[in-house]
Amino acid sequence: MKDYINWAILAPGTIANSMAAAMNGAKKMAGGKKVRTYAVASRNFERAKSFASQYNFEKAFGSYEELLDDKDVDAVYIANPHAFHHDSVMQCLNAGKHVLCEKPAGCSVAQLEDMITAAEKNSRFFMEAMWTAFNPTLAEINGTIQGGKIGELKHIDSRFCNRIPYDPKNRLYAPELAGGALLDLGIYNIYFSMMLNGFAKITAHSSNVRLLNGVDVWNSVNLTFDNGVTAAFQSAADMPSGSDTHDAIIFGTKGFITVKNFFMTQYAELHLYTGDSGNSNKKAAKIAVPFKTNGYEYELIHATECILEGKTESPVHTWQKSRNLCDIMDSLRADWQMKYPWERS
Repeated sequence: MKDYINWAILAPGTIANSMAAAMNGAKKMAGGKKVRTYAVASRNFERAKSFASQYNFEKAFGSYEELLDDKDVDAVYIANPHAFHHDSVMQCLNAGKHVLCEKPAGCSVAQLEDMITAAEKNSRFFMEAMWTAFNPTLAEINGTIQGGKIGELKHIDSRFCNRIPYDPKNRLYAPELAGGALLDLGIYNIYFSMMLNGFAKITAHSSNVRLLNGVDVWNSVNLTFDNGVTAAFQSAADMPSGSDTHDAIIFGTKGFITVKNFFMTQYAELHLYTGDSGNSNKKAAKIAVPFKTNGYEYELIHATECILEGKTESPVHTWQKSRNLCDIMDSLRADWQMKYPWERS
């Protein structure tokens, strides 16, 4: 039985560079010694060849079909735009490859269910690449909350807002590429809130949205969980927030935690209230676990270990968590009457 996994990357774009760097960095970590950088596939052979050379991959392919035909490819990291995830995941799973697909794996629950069914049918591992689920600083933050340091958890506030010039060809502004802030940025706000709540059921939501070219370029969302905790977030593609553009605050009855770059955090601070009322507080602790490489290495090593253990589903970022995440995004889009071209009758 093999004690390593030959990884391939499908679509060597911007995000793929981060994963490729993580693959190389992971080789220096305990579980990462089982990671092999094997192949890269692009519709442009020269691009694949250059990427393979830069990140020490053994093979470069000028088509996805060549990658799927290579019997030595064990697992594929899918990094193309959201709109193509469904077809790429299905092709890889049906070709007998294990799959780690960049988030969101599916643009809808319907697409996600197709992928899960294919993974089960082919007995292959499939996981949405939600790196936040494996962030070591977030694990420490969760432990701090569960340990009662901030008292009873009450509310989570977060922002993920970027200011990117409008271009209808940019994937964030293109409905045919499943553009918009929600699936690209807001998905992190939702998962962050779900994760800190132990994935309690969301019982209510409300939102506002500003649409441009048929996609949400700004949204403001409120969530209520069945444990009584509330969450509020904004995500935007065309404007920053007033302050703390990528930050979050977790409020409890005894104090709060400020989280820098919450979706990829390496630093947070615990503050405790110093009075019975008001906002007077003192910094009580720093919570910081620096990445070994860039943060992607943790989900990669986890997926590699799951595959070697014969698992089809991650016990950490389960299929049900992906379903719940996708379901609330489907609900928000329904409220906004926002459909992608292939969803319109």
